[in-house]
Amino acid sequence: MARPKAKAPARRYHISGQSIVTLDGRDIYLGKHDSPECIARYAVLIGIYQSGGLKLPEDFDPAELDHKAATLLGVADTPAQQADQPVQVQHVTALFREHIKLKYATVPQEMRRHERLCSQLEEQFGEVLAQDFGPVRLKSFREFLIREGNSGKKPLARKYINRLVRCVVGIFRHAVAGELIGIDLVHRLETLEALRNGQTSAPEVPAVEPANIEDVRKTAEHLSPIIKAMLRIQIATGARPSEICIMRPCDIDRTGDIWIYHPSRHKTSFRGKAKAIPLVNDAREAVTEFLQRAPDAFCFSPKEAMAWRHAVAAANRVTPDSCGNRVGSNRKETPKSVPRDRYDTSSYRQAIQRAARRASVRQWHPYQLRHLTATVVRAALGIEEARALLGHSTALMTAHYARESIEAATRAAAAAPKL
Repeated sequence: MARPKAKAPARRYHISGQSIVTLDGRDIYLGKHDSPECIARYAVLIGIYQSGGLKLPEDFDPAELDHKAATLLGVADTPAQQADQPVQVQHVTALFREHIKLKYATVPQEMRRHERLCSQLEEQFGEVLAQDFGPVRLKSFREFLIREGNSGKKPLARKYINRLVRCVVGIFRHAVAGELIGIDLVHRLETLEALRNGQTSAPEVPAVEPANIEDVRKTAEHLSPIIKAMLRIQIATGARPSEICIMRPCDIDRTGDIWIYHPSRHKTSFRGKAKAIPLVNDAREAVTEFLQRAPDAFCFSPKEAMAWRHAVAAANRVTPDSCGNRVGSNRKETPKSVPRDRYDTSSYRQAIQRAARRASVRQWHPYQLRHLTATVVRAALGIEEARALLGHSTALMTAHYARESIEAATRAAAAAPKL
């Protein structure tokens, strides 16, 4: 029997020192945890919730709880933010950590980047009052990133540090939405100018060069069929590594003569832009054998790559089957890491760089394939075809413009290099 819906959702302790309750998917802060004012606000809130049929009114304003709670207590109105519970930087980062669990649930690299940034902020300024974290302290944090922001490894580049500083401002902007701080603090933080070339010790990132096609071919000899197919498709289409990693059969329109891949997510999807990647010639040939699976399953799976490696190892086994370990008998029941359902850009890059070392060629990374394809197509057909293939547009396309773009992209794909 299903558990009945709770008529009075529980109060929870929030790291800011307040009580919080979630109603209709909305977080409502009640003030200092377990204080009389907090309990009174909770009682008033639940009364409103239950009288509305377990639903908050559309025009509900949390501020109205103060007056009703004060009436219940027989005292003057009390603000939701308690004076003896000042908001610190660690409270701001804690709120943001909750936010990124949902926002970056499908983007582990961004999740890790923001988690690391929150940890660094907490280590440096965790107990500082949020209102006191102004441009001077933000600049001090930026200097920390320049000195040791990468844990003693290769120094962080100037542009990347500017990006991290913008992320810090975003962390505080989210706290404004959570009613922990005022918007004036964010405006103050935004006054810090970005680092400029030649005005900082932070290094510059060298321009990304196209991958050497011969190095790519030698590397491919040491790759699993799964990664090799991903390389073939990326070279033939100029797609971004992230777009190759998330490819699924349901994202490929195979109704026409030309197959069109529509990535479920891409760099500019948040702006409402659509992207169409034609799969012709080598790309179509490479992807075909990976379409025999559930429509919403990822085409390229690390689990399949591991199974292939085990099969190769078993086929190359020298020890007779009657001796030594039986195939599969020495595998751990609880391994430290388990292959995921799909590659991400990090695991894709790492697989390629391991193969490059085995092939004794210069190190290269997947994004250089996009530059390789762009260079070849532009030399063969011109910049417009290269733009169409790579998906570089500046406005939402009309149906006519979309048709022309796909035709240009198809011509470009036919001229793209092959693995």
